[in-house]
Amino acid sequence: MVNFVYPEELTYFVESIRPFRIIDIGSPKWFDVHEMIIKLSQQATLEAVEHREEEVKEMLIANDKLKILIQEAFCVFLWKTRVLPHLLDIDPNPEATFVIYTVLYHEGAVMSLLDVALYHESACQALQDSAIDLVDYCAQAVAQVIGLVSMGHHENETNLDVDASTLSELERQKRDLIYKIGLRCISILNYLADNVNALPLNAGRRMVVTHDVPWLMADLLNFRPWQRRTKKGLEKYIDDKWIVVKGEEASKVIKHEAQAWFCMRQILFNNKLMQNYEINEERRKRLAACQCLLHECLLDQLPPLMNLKQLLCNLSLSGGSGGSARNNLFLEEVPEIRERLIGETEKSGGFIEIAKQQENIFLCKDKQKIAEIAKRLNAAYNTDLLAELEQKVEETEKESAFHHDGDKSNEVKDHKCGNCLAEAEKKCSQCKSIYYCSRKCQLDDWPNHKRNCVKV
Repeated sequence: MVNFVYPEELTYFVESIRPFRIIDIGSPKWFDVHEMIIKLSQQATLEAVEHREEEVKEMLIANDKLKILIQEAFCVFLWKTRVLPHLLDIDPNPEATFVIYTVLYHEGAVMSLLDVALYHESACQALQDSAIDLVDYCAQAVAQVIGLVSMGHHENETNLDVDASTLSELERQKRDLIYKIGLRCISILNYLADNVNALPLNAGRRMVVTHDVPWLMADLLNFRPWQRRTKKGLEKYIDDKWIVVKGEEASKVIKHEAQAWFCMRQILFNNKLMQNYEINEERRKRLAACQCLLHECLLDQLPPLMNLKQLLCNLSLSGGSGGSARNNLFLEEVPEIRERLIGETEKSGGFIEIAKQQENIFLCKDKQKIAEIAKRLNAAYNTDLLAELEQKVEETEKESAFHHDGDKSNEVKDHKCGNCLAEAEKKCSQCKSIYYCSRKCQLDDWPNHKRNCVKV
């Protein structure tokens, strides 16, 4: 069995995860933990994809490491926005940028690990007060994605200049990682909304009052950052890659779009959250505008959104019946991780001083030292094993598609509608285990089927 982290290494890797200050980024100990987080992220994804026992997730919860991962994400974010600009002021065109990219990539690996773990309610519950910080981080990351798309991120990515300077390439890589992290944060916000009862009360309030996540999801669904049009045709962002889609594939709902819809639905149908959410005229217009996106093809694939469409229609007609504004005094916990990191940095002399101290790491001109770091990181990323696994997945999908096309006529005859027992060929898009002959039958059977419908 292929593994990125072997069982005898797992405990040591998880226990080695510890919080760092911004000034520690790029130190030998930081690189050690970076390698471990990369491998743990790869292993966690592998366990989820192959439906294995999720040992990485369980170990992270048991050792209370999810809070530390959130701090790591904020630590890199502050380094990226407050320290990196000063480093580039010192040397606007660094000789090698892969060490800088390693720090940026670290943030993506951390969020990937959290994305896999927080699918489960037990992980959401383990967040405790750090859930407030995570809500802040994810809302900000999703807003950044919307900003990138509104500024033409898609067009810029499809018209790259091969002669671009090193700095331009670094900026492109930074934007690309912001984009990937933002899409992962859609998933995390959906998981938090789905398990909001397992979170502190303030986390749910922060989702609807401070960040207005329903409005955020509405903007996201209108900008549709998971798809773009290029010279090759329509492309969708599937499994961290842009893939050209044609015909029926173009109309299929992908993971990020579905999660944005379900995140909005979970919040709008949660009575406790809606007590703090005043649906004023602006919110009513913004949310009601999404009903035109809930077309028949989408509802065929995501039947639970039927009641969401009804709610949005009611908003457009009647003005809604959301929570009313309250003037009651409410004591609210505030996020601590970001402010604590900034406080520690000020004690160390500030962001400019840190940039000066880290100059010999990120602006290093010693080619031998750079080569040693590159060799070490290449071993950690294990690109050969990743390529091998990706090839196996593609071969499996091709083989599955071949058999599906070859036996399609028999398949239709073998499957019966879960509602009326007629011949059926459309399966439930979530559990993949039950077939229906029409959308009407799927909707009629949903009250019975939803108890057994488990996402795959």
